[in-house]
Amino acid sequence: MTELQPHIAVLGGGVAGLAAAYRLLQLRPEWRVIVLEEGDQPGGLASSWKLGKFTADLGPHRIYTELPEIKKLLPELIDQGEMLTVERRSEMLLDGKYITYPIQPGEMLSKFGPAKVAGLAAGVARGKARALTGKHPVNYEDAMIRAFGTSAYRMIIGPYTEKVWKIAPADLSEDVARVRVSAGNATRLMSQWLKGGQESGEKRPTSLKQFAYIRGGVQGLVDTLTRKVEDAGGNILTNCIVTGLTGEPGRVRQVITHRCAPPIAVDAVISTVPIPDLTEMVSTGGLSTGDGAVAMETAQSLEYVGLMLVAVMINRDQVSPNSWIYFPGHDLIFNRAYEPGNFDPSMKPQGQSMLVFEITARWDSDIWRKSNDEIIRQTIADSLKTNLFTAEDINDAAALRVAHAYPLYTRDYRLKLQRLYDYLRPVSNLITTGRQGLFNHNNMDHSMLMGMRAAEALTEKSAPAQTWYSNLDQFAHFRIVD
Repeated sequence: MTELQPHIAVLGGGVAGLAAAYRLLQLRPEWRVIVLEEGDQPGGLASSWKLGKFTADLGPHRIYTELPEIKKLLPELIDQGEMLTVERRSEMLLDGKYITYPIQPGEMLSKFGPAKVAGLAAGVARGKARALTGKHPVNYEDAMIRAFGTSAYRMIIGPYTEKVWKIAPADLSEDVARVRVSAGNATRLMSQWLKGGQESGEKRPTSLKQFAYIRGGVQGLVDTLTRKVEDAGGNILTNCIVTGLTGEPGRVRQVITHRCAPPIAVDAVISTVPIPDLTEMVSTGGLSTGDGAVAMETAQSLEYVGLMLVAVMINRDQVSPNSWIYFPGHDLIFNRAYEPGNFDPSMKPQGQSMLVFEITARWDSDIWRKSNDEIIRQTIADSLKTNLFTAEDINDAAALRVAHAYPLYTRDYRLKLQRLYDYLRPVSNLITTGRQGLFNHNNMDHSMLMGMRAAEALTEKSAPAQTWYSNLDQFAHFRIVD
């Protein structure tokens, strides 16, 4: 009788889960790998939104990476002919005026006058002096004032941060600045901006002047990765909601799903589901030797910011030439907008365009409780204040929600995460990874690498969970390049 090979379940079919499954099958092609995805198609946050003849990513997914493993993988997933080069162009609506973003000193001078620019420059100098004290920033607000100065912080950064995260910037961890602002070197950025010049020497980019984009949107990459998994022998089940894990302390034996399959016997599990949900399944399944009550209380205190997307279809070939438009003003419900047709003209019909407005919200907020129709009406009303188009230009509108869009990095989030890692660690054949599984606000390439590294840990280590949770600092260098 032939001995059955290990059966591995990957929970979640986003890019982290798919990359984990693909890497598993590369390393152990004889293993039986199944991916369980709750949506009707794989992709997660890297899915496409189809609205008639229009297509949009759930936030445009540029193709850019500094990670060698992902640079090697991408040619397998994207044909050269499917890659587009897009010139980045972005603006910000500030005090009723559209300005280029990243901000240009000459334009700032002409639109806001020398006094305001001088105030910004003085603020940078004070911020540098504050940074020279050698003390570590105590929160996001402190980090950004050191980087940009008080004037720029109050004018742009503070209001936009509070609008996006729905929390006072002083209550955010300084890690938000570290991962989003050039690995913490924002002072160099602002100094360069005020000088109006370029720095010498090779520097890691802080924003992209042009970027690669997949023709038709990110779903093309997901579809190719899905086929790679299936061609390698993996099985992907969609519309499959994981509701529980069973076994004994220290080991998962079965994955329980809602309707899509009977209990699935497993030898190991890679999870990309939100870590609070995984903690609950481990606790109710009695799988950890840790204190389940404390773990559950900690897990429930971790917060995500939800995202609402409102697509407004316009009877014009183009609304603006921008890739993104930012709206820091609190008089408008949305934070940012993008025009998919500016990334790839094939994502819209000729003579028409679509602008997608992004709205962030906490789950307990009045905004999140509003119906989609109410959100659409308010978005349209506010969008007309921007002078981008008129009411007569509007053809149709639609809304979509993403509950687990952004992990909220409060000042104590690292302590909470460590408690959850310590609680999950005793479950020897369970690894959590990815944006949701590690509560890590990152880009698509980061999520893919985290999935691949989880697969490698599972195949190479005799005690994969112990090794995994002891080496999560391997992802500390991740940063988001805008």
